[in-house]
Amino acid sequence: MTIRRKGNENGNEKNRVLLEAEVAPRGRTRFEGRYLAATGIVVSPGTPEHYQTQINKWGAELRVYFNDHAMATALKASGVTVEGPRRGYKSGEYRYRFNDNKLWWKLVETQGLRLGLN
Repeated sequence: MTIRRKGNENGNEKNRVLLEAEVAPRGRTRFEGRYLAATGIVVSPGTPEHYQTQINKWGAELRVYFNDHAMATALKASGVTVEGPRRGYKSGEYRYRFNDNKLWWKLVETQGLRLGLN
């Protein structure tokens, strides 16, 4: 599955995707090391703002938020659980999201997406 960063190409904000990560404190070193190896970027909780540690997490929760209905349909067809249209956190900005750590890392490691807005 390829996620196209249409917002970067034509300035259309509604087609951009947002990557966020919430990681348990005990998983912080592992997450930061893997992210550094994949991107060359050093991160720490709050830097960038879309990376946080949460003491109530047992592992990593890696989310992708987006508005593209066609992307939601394609992801669902490929077996990804997509939430949306959604209510709650970021629902005013993004209609859809998925929580799939394996796909999140694939987007970062092979497609060049980064924490934050892509």
